[in-house]
Amino acid sequence: MKKIIGAYENAWALTQQMLEAAKQSDWDKLVELEQRRAKVIEQIEELDAGVVSGTWRQRKRELLHNIIAGDEEIRTLTRDWMRELREVLNSIDTEQKLNRTYGSG
Repeated sequence: MKKIIGAYENAWALTQQMLEAAKQSDWDKLVELEQRRAKVIEQIEELDAGVVSGTWRQRKRELLHNIIAGDEEIRTLTRDWMRELREVLNSIDTEQKLNRTYGSG
């Protein structure tokens, strides 16, 4: 049971680091951490085939809740970044179209 809970705690710690990276707009770090967490999730899937009881079940539930809440916050932060990136790309695209149409000098 401790190994399963340890894996969940590791996933939660990585989620917290991912959230911090997203808050700092460190997208490369966010991707790196997400890849590391994906490996931990794979381990959890292998370990978590059995029934967890009592105190362990409550701890597992808390960790899952925290991971999901962290993911939702990360999703919100990345959505804002993606919107900003789209705006920049659209601006560049518009500028290029104007340059092609009217020449740049």
